Amino acid sequence: MWRGTPRAVIERFLPHLPTAMRSPVLRDLTRRLVLSSAEMPARDPRSEVNPERSLIAARISLLQSMGAFKDARELNNLMPQRSQDSRLLQLKAEDRLYANDYGNACQIVDNAGEHLAKPYWQRLLVFCQTLRGDTEGAELGASLLAESLEATDSAFFLLIDRLTQNTADPLLSLPKPNALHLATMRAAQVTIPDDAISAHNPAVLRTIGISPNARLETRLAAAEMAVEFGALSTERLAEIYMAEKFDPVELNNALSLAAADRSPRGRALLFQAAQIESVNMAKATVFSKAFEIATEENGYLRTIELYRPLLAKLTSAPAINWFAGEAARALHAVDRPLLARPWMEILRLAAEQDEEYKTTSDGLWYLRYLTDSTIPKDDFSTDLTSWLTYHKSKSGARAQSRMAAGLMLLKALGHEIPDDAWWQVLETPRAPVESGGDTIFRIAMSRATDAGRIGEAILMLLLSFGEAGPTIDDIDTVSTAVRVLRQLGLETEAKKLVLEVAATGGL
Repeated sequence: MWRGTPRAVIERFLPHLPTAMRSPVLRDLTRRLVLSSAEMPARDPRSEVNPERSLIAARISLLQSMGAFKDARELNNLMPQRSQDSRLLQLKAEDRLYANDYGNACQIVDNAGEHLAKPYWQRLLVFCQTLRGDTEGAELGASLLAESLEATDSAFFLLIDRLTQNTADPLLSLPKPNALHLATMRAAQVTIPDDAISAHNPAVLRTIGISPNARLETRLAAAEMAVEFGALSTERLAEIYMAEKFDPVELNNALSLAAADRSPRGRALLFQAAQIESVNMAKATVFSKAFEIATEENGYLRTIELYRPLLAKLTSAPAINWFAGEAARALHAVDRPLLARPWMEILRLAAEQDEEYKTTSDGLWYLRYLTDSTIPKDDFSTDLTSWLTYHKSKSGARAQSRMAAGLMLLKALGHEIPDDAWWQVLETPRAPVESGGDTIFRIAMSRATDAGRIGEAILMLLLSFGEAGPTIDDIDTVSTAVRVLRQLGLETEAKKLVLEVAATGGL
């Protein structure tokens, strides 16, 4: 996988892979790249990177930061038990702290040996002393740390004082908490500051999302972002949503209240209303409002996954024809074409009476084509023309960019695009184009792919998107990435990437 790539390139770029990624496809590629057992190139003795295990530590750290704790733990456990590498031991300790397993975290510090001279291990030792009731030892250790020039962590010392001296000084702000901060706050029963979620660290967000010592509003916001970044399941988010308390008046007015309150609490209210609503028409109305808000708030795919179990139980019927297009779009967006077929049948029957339903069906063709293998391929040109016509009439100022993006992605997937389709795009009024992506990384991934350097190509592909992820506004990078994935034999991943962009970009 890494044949032909200098180790120095891997050491330079792999630690900088993004960890807070909204794209499931890119998260999966990152995880597979980092977990790969492929042999690494030999180290250049002239390399400036000194730690012998710098790459394995970087890989474990990446997984842990992504909230992929199980993967990080398994990779760390592969290292020989005799390993006393300070960074690997620290990652093991942090894993235990994130899991609220303070006993094993403290056992690691007990065996830290010569590493105890380093500030991190001294902090962890002080924390463990407080848990064991060694108040005197903890106070002495904290005072010695406070005198150190390297000790600038005022939040930690405030929390230790809370544990050892029962002080009542509040912790009002902590924008970049780490695993030890979160553990100390929980032990001291200190409320996690609201700004702790601002760092967008998936591991931290996941921990806050399930922490009893955070305000419920903070937990809701953290849990939503953790789901967005793949560190928490939608099932767990549903549980957190259901823990919020609403009175009957709020639940009866969920639609108007959620429309006005675009906060996590507003979304929790809407979700609870969907859970308790028994009438199909009313339930569909709640779903529709949730999908509308999610689209406007850039959380569409997360919301569809959250509501998918409820949507799957909603019986399709002519009485809710108006919702058929939204339901079909949502289910195709998360690659559930079988569940979408009854809704498509409703659209087909309704289209015989009302041309508007035919138009809605035309607009859904792109997502259906990407997900439903039963769609006739012989009708590709005709269906593509109908889809373009839909966007010309419905997409307003963004019509040309959406049409062009759709054609570019289909071409990247290997489809032959008729000239008539491109001419239709040219006839559409042009809106200002937003550029995005990093041209250098785009060139780098193409060069690595052409040379057969698989690992390097995926590494550069991930870096080219950064944490912003693939969007329709950066169609050049997306198209290049799709071609690269196909060239590397990753056809499924290429198609999933196109589906993500199509679903979130309004295609």
